[in-house]
Amino acid sequence: MAPGGARCVARRRSGPYAGSLLRGTMPPVSDDRGGWGHPEQQQPPTVPPGWSPQQPPAWQQPPSWQTPPGQQPGWQQQPGWQQAPGWAPGPYAPQAPRPGVIPLRPLGVGEILDGAISTVRAHPRTMLGLSAIVAALTQLVSVPLTWLLLHGTADRAFSLDPQSTPGSSNAGPDFAFSPASIISTGLGGVVTWIATIALTGLLTVVVSRAVLGQPITGKAAWALTRPRVAALMGVTLLILLFGILIVATVSIPVVVLVLANAPVVAIVLTAVLMVPLGVVALVNLSVNFALAPTAIVLERANVRGSLRRSRALVKGAWWRTFGLLLLINLLATMLSAVLQTPFNIASLGSAFVTGGGHTLNVVGIVPLLVSALGTILVSTLTWPFTAAATALVYVDRRMRSEGLDLELARSAAR
Repeated sequence: MAPGGARCVARRRSGPYAGSLLRGTMPPVSDDRGGWGHPEQQQPPTVPPGWSPQQPPAWQQPPSWQTPPGQQPGWQQQPGWQQAPGWAPGPYAPQAPRPGVIPLRPLGVGEILDGAISTVRAHPRTMLGLSAIVAALTQLVSVPLTWLLLHGTADRAFSLDPQSTPGSSNAGPDFAFSPASIISTGLGGVVTWIATIALTGLLTVVVSRAVLGQPITGKAAWALTRPRVAALMGVTLLILLFGILIVATVSIPVVVLVLANAPVVAIVLTAVLMVPLGVVALVNLSVNFALAPTAIVLERANVRGSLRRSRALVKGAWWRTFGLLLLINLLATMLSAVLQTPFNIASLGSAFVTGGGHTLNVVGIVPLLVSALGTILVSTLTWPFTAAATALVYVDRRMRSEGLDLELARSAAR
């Protein structure tokens, strides 16, 4: 090993589980259940058969070349033919193995994004097919629900006639929020939330196999994810409750001042002080627990253990993890906006046509169907990318803090 090799390995294996690694306990690999267990749950490697720490026998020892009596002192030097040619250390380190979509070493930002896209390209039927099925199921539930709740209400359309004034006989129905629209939005969000949780688990399993270059079908991915769906929903709900608690804590002082008829200056100053604190707390919550769903699927952790695991992996690399997650979501949002724009224009056009030329039938069945098609297309393309990139952030953190790349390389070789 080169002089700096030992220091490099020690640096790579630093972190909360460094002690177990240095004692011989290696990080986990993908098991037959599709999971990557906790580092402390692994058994130390066995000694290869036939290996012995004893010295080789005397006939295998190299000659001493000591000077016999009466010989020249120059015979004390070994002849040059015993020097192994070509074994001098070269200037280039060996490349990391790449059995799957990423090289088995700590990843850069571009490699994480490229690995997410490569996973989708390597498993298009599984990644895109599962996403399309889940997105279609959510729209099959959301569209009829929205139409039934809002059809025939005052929110059905709003007027485009410049001569129309509120209260006049030719005024179209006003578009405003109502209890029906709020209920519709809430139920649609719950349906989408449950579906995306299950899909995240499915796609995480596919990514874990793609890292090692192993194929997997959608049926097999669902068989591995199904026992973890309840834990996925539990951890997502718990994180959501934490976020609601933060928002409530930030809002209470402002609400109290408003109810007490406090001066406007006091209300504004309190809001200016509390809102940034709430934003910082929400961002910190999201980053610290972003890897918890992946830990539930790959490490078979429970809800509480996955939260601790995610926080331990993010510790010491908060800003890097924040930047990666921010970039991933920004790219997904930009792609969604580009793909959704034509469907939004088509939906508005169909709403204008079905509204009779002077009103927009914003919740008519045709505009809803056009918007649903766009949502299905956007979700089919963005959900796999987001889930795969987040899973690779988890893999990168374990490579950097626990040396997971070394054990994955051994698994790929076997």
